Amino acid sequence: MRRLAAWLAALSARERTLVAAAATAAALALVARGALAVRDDLATLGARVAGHERELAAVRRAAAALRRGAPAASGAADAPALLARLEAAAADAVGRERIANMTPAAGPVADGLAEERVTLGLRGASLGDTVRLLHRLETADPPLHAVRLELRKHPDDPGHFDATVEVAELHAAP
Repeated sequence: MRRLAAWLAALSARERTLVAAAATAAALALVARGALAVRDDLATLGARVAGHERELAAVRRAAAALRRGAPAASGAADAPALLARLEAAAADAVGRERIANMTPAAGPVADGLAEERVTLGLRGASLGDTVRLLHRLETADPPLHAVRLELRKHPDDPGHFDATVEVAELHAAP
């Protein structure tokens, strides 16, 4: 601290003014950068909260429908099976040649609900193919909700991936 004071004392009045202006500008830049980071974090958290609120509203609607004894919107009795709907959407979005495997799984969930899951494996899909598939899943009627996405880049071709997409659906337990 004494060195800094001695160094400042050795400067002329003009140099001290310039040093003070530079320090003020640096401090303002740090404060502005911190404020922008906080704003970005708040926007990200707001988007996450909105997403969770949409999911909670969908769960509440499904629970209310199940309490009334009606099938949930995504589990209508005449709707094709999850596996068939996912296969159709994937074949349409990326083509059958990219589909490596489809693994169905089911399990009981609390409160009279059953969960059906299908894991879809894609080989050699581009990022555009994967995004097109995810868009197709969300815009399907009824929507297919991806609960997990895993991408593994090919070491010899960075433009293509092996993708694993897990889709889940809740419906009334039989």
